Order: sequence, then structure tokens, then C-alpha cells
Amino acid sequence: MRQLRYPLVVALSTAMLTACNDDDDDRYSATIHYTQHDVPHIQADDYAGLGFGIGYVHGQDNLCTLAEQLVKMKGEKAAAFGPGENMVNVASDVGYKALGLPQEAAALLPQQPTHVRDLLDGYATGYNRALAERSGPQDYPSPCRGVDWVEPIDATTLLAYHLDLARLASARNFVTAMAAAQPPQQAPAAISAELDQQSVMTSEGIGSNGWALGHERVDGARSALIANPHFPWDGELRFFQQHLTIPGEMDINGVGMIGLPAVVIGFNQQLGWTHTVSQSKRFTLYQLQLDPNDATRYRYGNDYREMTSQDVTVQVRMADGSLQPHTQTVYFSHYGPLVNLESLSPALGWTSSSAITFRDANAGNARMLPQWLAMAKAQSRDEFFAAFAEHQGIPWVNTLMVAADGTASYLDGTQVPQLSYGVEQYWQLASQNPALAPIWQDGAGSVLLPGHQPTFEWQDSGDAGAPGLVPFSQAPQQTRTDYLFNANSSHWLSNLDEPLQGYSSMYGPEGTIRSPRTRYNAQLISDMSGNGLAGSDNRFSFEELKQVFTHNGALLANGLRQQLVERCSQYPQVQLDEAVVDLSAACTVLSNWDGLYNNDSRGAHLMREFLSAYKVESHRSLDDSLFAVPFDPQQPITTPRELASLNTEAAQQDPVLQNLARAAQRLTQLGIALDAPLGDLQYVIKAEGQAPLAVSGGYTFEGVFNMAETKLPSRSTAELANNVIGELVAEQGTQLTKRSSGEVGYHVNYGSSFVMALQYTEQGPQAEMFLSYGQSHDPESEFFRDQAQNYSDLTWRPMWLDQQQVEANSVRTVRIQQ
Repeated sequence: MRQLRYPLVVALSTAMLTACNDDDDDRYSATIHYTQHDVPHIQADDYAGLGFGIGYVHGQDNLCTLAEQLVKMKGEKAAAFGPGENMVNVASDVGYKALGLPQEAAALLPQQPTHVRDLLDGYATGYNRALAERSGPQDYPSPCRGVDWVEPIDATTLLAYHLDLARLASARNFVTAMAAAQPPQQAPAAISAELDQQSVMTSEGIGSNGWALGHERVDGARSALIANPHFPWDGELRFFQQHLTIPGEMDINGVGMIGLPAVVIGFNQQLGWTHTVSQSKRFTLYQLQLDPNDATRYRYGNDYREMTSQDVTVQVRMADGSLQPHTQTVYFSHYGPLVNLESLSPALGWTSSSAITFRDANAGNARMLPQWLAMAKAQSRDEFFAAFAEHQGIPWVNTLMVAADGTASYLDGTQVPQLSYGVEQYWQLASQNPALAPIWQDGAGSVLLPGHQPTFEWQDSGDAGAPGLVPFSQAPQQTRTDYLFNANSSHWLSNLDEPLQGYSSMYGPEGTIRSPRTRYNAQLISDMSGNGLAGSDNRFSFEELKQVFTHNGALLANGLRQQLVERCSQYPQVQLDEAVVDLSAACTVLSNWDGLYNNDSRGAHLMREFLSAYKVESHRSLDDSLFAVPFDPQQPITTPRELASLNTEAAQQDPVLQNLARAAQRLTQLGIALDAPLGDLQYVIKAEGQAPLAVSGGYTFEGVFNMAETKLPSRSTAELANNVIGELVAEQGTQLTKRSSGEVGYHVNYGSSFVMALQYTEQGPQAEMFLSYGQSHDPESEFFRDQAQNYSDLTWRPMWLDQQQVEANSVRTVRIQQ
């Protein structure tokens, strides 16, 4: 293990100080108290100093994380890593160069408030300070040791990366499709785009559960919150805990991301919040009608418009180390870039008659950081809502907030296109067409509109964060004193007693089927039977609140599972592939299963493989054929339900029993015991050569709260120090992956990433947490997987906000100035 740098006081040479700051010595100053697990508590007198401390901390063990992302964002990935398989790095570079995020940031930076510019300048200076303290590339953290592409940064580059993060659920997923979009008359493009439909059309791969409890539903507190975002466990989308303090201005503990000098989920003395990925639409696709004589002209109204184009040149590192230029033309309509989605459907390619383009609601969204800072400063519910109204910058997440006054609030303050009522009605009808089902996906997907009529343009009301968006005043929002929740379905059922209705369908549909995970969340939080997780008083104590996450139950693990056991017990033989299969062993395992997804639960994987036969790429997650009772909008949390009916005269051909037989056969053939403990099969390998750590939880289609999945492809774009996953087993319907060593299991890289239980008591806030990985991105660091062990053991740890608690638990202190 490499020696870690833990200086009490660090000073750079006079020459370096002069180079960094010619006219104002010691402009930047911060004190950093580190508590257990290398958690920094950063205090400064102003925003420049705070940014300096954050950038310095991020630039230590996470230097490579941000450096790699900036290479990608600037369109230099092929120069650093080579062309990639099927020229994927070249395609990424072409797309990012065409987006022009650095140029966009240069124009937007002068418009930022002074304190935001100070924060960005300070961050860049602190990050550069951490870089300068290293003796050279051979002294970099192990993921990027010896490379030549780690560079100092400035505020413009940092803001450009924020513009990339704002597009996480929109343009970021289209960059390769932009490069692949070429007119049909031309020779075949050198670049093709093999896209993942879920990544492009939905927000699959980033998700979350969030609960906000008011004083009516808590015991021993005024309000309480559960934060449970589901994000990748590696790469740039890992959460990083940081406590940020400017005395008299801001004091917030929570998590952010590397490169982002803010807390995005956390709490202060008066309020705390979490985010869940919203089902709102961050872009609209448009289908252009092309000129039969020129596929680069498209009809708009009564005329044709010329597409614009941009020739983009990127450098590509060849096998011999030399750099070769690659030039590609990227095309644009007045809506935005053209994209080639042919790999999803031939109808979505660029043909002689039509092409696809899109408009992005988060284009130019530089309001994100100012809003998170305003939320962190807020000391009341009114101030918190005012931050949304003023900045209107949250990119793609709902917000659930609790305040010390005993209230709970829900807001979808995301960037959403504003369409006319007629256009919304058009899409509601068009989306029911089976041909468009893969795009809409029960409302979890996207919107495809005709691009030839001005009627389908976004409508500008003049009071939103940017032209053409829905203003915050018209966004779904609610405050109550019992509960509010979200689990990535739309706003509709944030509270079962008071559904949110009548909002734009661009926020997601109302009155439609909810995912199994949403239904399980709803059943848990609304249970007033006295037999639920809240106990006999139906009020959540702090320990009961934490059990919401750690209990590891699931929607389908009880009633439906019991019905399946009854059926296979009564009919233990089934006809499968011209052979009779005995289900007795599988039936016994399911009968003995405890119905939980704990590490020691035996049989959970058999139920998972059975349910996998019904998994569909839609918000409903499971095919209707599994259930006897279909979805009923009057019973949205309990339907669909009950196992599909059995034809007793043909029980051996029952599809349900046949799918159970296939699941059992698959596991047996792979050498996996039907009653193996889940933790023997489901684990995380943080890096090559590291021991696996068992993790509890399950997949969203199983209706769990605690998520632990293998997500291929990942939403992370990082190439460095990723979890060891392998490839999906080459058999339809399984979630198992196989490593190069031949080992088969559920190799987790996505799910419950940061978990926080928070309550406000008479004495102030109390919070405990999990982080499913560690603070560091460097496998050589002791803080790379230390918290992954805590997560495996489901061992909570405290989050300190009080300065006396911080100092009492501090393991080292760093004071830096420049």
C-alpha cells in the first residue's frame, strides 16, 4: 500500500504561490478535520476558501476520477485511451466536441453569481494544489498512474463538467448517436452506435427511494427522512461524503460528487433532503420529414429548412502510440443534434424520408450549482421552496425534504419541456400505439413528436429557468405532516390519501401502473395496521426507520411466493422440452425461504430467476401474464396481484410451473445450489485481485427496497478502477454474470449507494448512514473499500454536524492556505 499524505500544515513554494495567485497572497484558506473513513469536514471563511478545501480533498485519492471525466468532456478520450472497441471512444469524442461544453461554459461563467465563481475558482485552485504536491505522473493514484493526460483545471473547465452532469439523463446518452448520424446518400459511416434502449429512452441505471415523514408518523422526533439513491458503485457517479461550513452562512453535511463543490443530498440544522430520479422528460425527440431530393433539408411548416453541420476533428491514439486525426461531420436541426437510433429501431435511423433529432431541457443548465448552494443555506421550508423558485436548476431529480417544524415536502423541480395542451393530448394517444411502446415504456420512457409543424414546439411562458420549460410554480409539489415518498414512479402517488393530479404529462403519467418497487414502498410507508415496520403505534422510531432499509423484504416474497409454493406442491411435475421435470426440490427451497434478501437467505436467487422469465423493459417491470388480477387504477398499490390462474386439466403445461422449472434447471446446470445463501452468489468485487464482499438486496423487478444489481451497461462512463463484473450469462432471462475466471454469480455494480436515516428531535438533527464503497477511487487506499465492509455487514455509522462532535471524533486536521 502506498504511503498516504496526511500533512498537518502544507505549504507550496513562493514560486508556486505566485504562479497560482499573483495579486492576492493567501486568498484561499481552509481547515479540514477528517473523521473516521476519511470523511472531510471543511471549514472556511468564504466561498473561495471552501472551494479550495473541497478541490484539495477531491484532488487527493480521487484525482483520476475528475481528470478522466474532463478528458472525456473535452473530446480527448481517443487520444488518451485509443479508439476503443468499435471506435466507441472516437464516437464519444466527436459527440462531445460537437456539444462544445467548454465553449458553452466560457459564455456562462461570467453570468454566475460572485459566490459561485469564487467557489469554482477556489475548487480549481485546491485541485491544482493537490496535483502539484505530487512529484509527477508516477506519483499519481494507481488508476491513472503514469499517464500524460492529467492536467491542471480552471473554473471554466469545471463548469463545463457540471454542464455534462446536468445532461446525465439526456444528451450524455446521445453523444455516440450524434457521431453516427450521417445522411443516407453518403458512404457507410466509419462510426456506428450500438445503443442500449433503457439507457437512451429511460433513466434506468440511476434511481432511488426517498421517504419524508412529518410529525404524525414519527416517534420521538419532529420529522424524519430516508435517503436511498441508487447509483453506480464505481466511476464518476459515486457519492462522496463532505461536511461544508462557512460560519454564519452555511453548515451542511451530506454527499456530493467528485468535481461538484456542493452537497446534493444532506442536512443542516433545520432541514434535510434527498433526491429521487424523476420520471419527468428531460428532452423530446422529433422525427423530421426530409426533402425527397436532399436528405439534409427538412420540412418545417410550409417550407424546408437546411440542416446545419459542423466538421469535428479528434485525435486518435494508434497502437504504436502515434496520434492520427479523425474528422467527422455532425448535423443539427433547429431543435438540436441529429441522432442515429437505428440500433434501437430501423424507423429511428436516418433514411431518405426521415431523421431523428432532439431538444434538451438541460442544455445550458448552469443553474444547478447555485440552487444546491441555496438549498444548503435554507433554514426554513419557505426558504427551501424559494431556492427552487429563484434558480429552477435541479436537472433530473425529485426532492423530498423534512424540516424541524414537523413538515414533510415533495417537489419535482426538474427541467421539463412545456408543451401545449393539444400536443400533450396528441402524445397521450400516440404513445398507446404498440410501435411506440418501446419509447414510452409505461411513462418511464421518452416522447417522440412530429418535427414538421411549429405546433409541436415547446411553449415559452417567460418565467421558467430557461425558454420553453415548465416554470416551478406549475410543478408537482406538496407539503404534509404524515408522509410523502417516491421510488422513481411519477409524482401521482407521493401520498396515497392525496394523489397529485392534473399536472403536465411531461412529469410522468397519472393513473397508470406503478413499478413493483414503488408499490412495495407505498405499502410499507402507508401501513397503519399496527403490524408493519412502524410498530404497533404506526409511528417510526429512529431504529424502525433504519429497519425500512435493512429489513430486506420484497413485494413478491410473501403472497405470490406462497401461491407458487402451493401450486408446485400440488403439481410437482411439469413437461419441459419433451421431458418431465420434478419440481419437488425447487418447491421445498421456496417454501423454506425466509422471504428476505439477506446475505444468509436461502432461495432468494431461485425466486429471482423465476421472476426473470417475466421481466419486461417497461415501468411495470413484470409482464402481465404473471398475474391473475390486472392493474386497477382504483387499487394502484395492490394491483396487479395474485399468481396467474392454472388450467388444472393441463397442469404439466402450466407456463408458471414451466418457468420455475427453467429457473431451477438453469441454476443446477451452472453448478449453483438451489438453497445456496444469497451472499455466496451476490457480492461486489471492488477491483481485480480483491476479495468479494457479500451484499444484500435485490432487483427492482423483485419489488425490493434495498437495491443491489448488475447493471450492464453502466451509467458511469469511467474506464478506471471499476468493479469486476464479467458478462451476462448467455441465456435469455437470467440476471447472472460470468467472470473471466468462470465464476458465475450476481456481480453487483449498482444499487443502494448512499443511505441516510435522519430525524429532527428537540436536541437537533441526528443522522446515520451507509456508503456502499468508500471515499477513495484508488484501490491502493485504505479508504477504497472500508465502507463497503460496513455495508456488507449492514453496520450504520453516525454523521456529525455539531462542531464539537466533529472535533471530538477528528483523527487528523489539515490547514491549507494559498
